[in-house]
Formats: sequence, structure tokens, C-alpha cells
Amino acid sequence: MKHVMDTLKINEEIARKFMAVEKTLDSACSPCELFEILLQQLGEVFNIPYVWLTFVSRAGEKEMAARLSLTDTIKEQVGILDEAYFAEIFPQPAIPVLANENVSRFYKLFPKSRKYFLKSIAVVPLTVHERLIGSLNLGDALRERYSAKMDTSLLQQLAGKISEHLGKMVGQEDELPADSDPALRRSGEDPGVSGLE
Repeated sequence: MKHVMDTLKINEEIARKFMAVEKTLDSACSPCELFEILLQQLGEVFNIPYVWLTFVSRAGEKEMAARLSLTDTIKEQVGILDEAYFAEIFPQPAIPVLANENVSRFYKLFPKSRKYFLKSIAVVPLTVHERLIGSLNLGDALRERYSAKMDTSLLQQLAGKISEHLGKMVGQEDELPADSDPALRRSGEDPGVSGLE
């Protein structure tokens, strides 16, 4: 019984931290500011050593970092990857992927100028107007930090908040047309996962 109560307390604390991070996003007035706050807060609140973004690269489209007017500082924390690889990463487009085995397959997500010593990773899909634009990536040198068995519902909730804010900042007419590939579209609210700790 004590173990169950301890687990509940831990989960409640994790949920509280997520809510705190989500609340800080309300002060953002631009995509750049949103991502600055997001990366800083996740690193500080959850003590995550490696937090970065990866954006989808699509032929014939302007680079996402430029479309969102990101600063050079944020660009240093951004990787660029072909959309075909994202389709491989996310078997279910709306569900974050957590792993602590064969993590080398995620190295392509790294920013060009950075390398991270990872033993576990969480890759969270990000969308704008139901279109996949990339991922929020959380990495740790601790193997037990993330695993495929963990619940992802809180990460999904955070991704939803990010998408909501971006949707208000970026109009549908602003070079973000609907995705032609249904496999890369966000699909409703799926059950997911809870722990960053």
C-alpha cells in the first residue's frame, strides 16, 4: 500500500511540474519566444540534460526555422531531418516515442553542430494546424530515464499545448498547408504517458 501511495505522490508531482511548464508558455508572444521558454523550462524544471528541437525538411518548402523566425541561439538547438524519417520514427503520428534501446537510430535528430551522449530519449511530435512540423526531443545519459513502457499522456498533453499556441501564432495561410500524407497528420487524442522523472 505504501508503495502505491508513493507512486501516486510521484505521479502527482510530475503532473504538477508539467502544468507549471505549460503555464509559462502562456507568456510567449512568438514561436521563437515559445520555444525559448519551452527548452529552458523543461531543462530546469525536470533537470533534463539534453533538450532540443528537430524540424521536418520538405522539398520545395522554406526551412521551418526561417518560417518561424527563430533566433540564431534557438537554431543552434534545432536539427533538420527529412519527413520520410519522421514517418519511420512515429508509427502512430500523435504518440510520443520513448526508448532506451538502440538509441543510435535517433542520432539523426541531433542539431548539426551538437552531439549528445544518450542512453534514453523521448521524441514528442509537434504539429501546427494538424500538420507535423517536427519533434521536441528529451535525452538523458541515464538509461532508466525513458523507456517504451512508460505512459506518454502528459507528454501528449504538453505537445497539444505547444500546438495550440503555435496555431494561434501561425495562420494556416502562412506557408503551412494541410499535409498530403495522412500518416503524418495528428490523429485525435490517443491514450499515452507520464513521467519525465
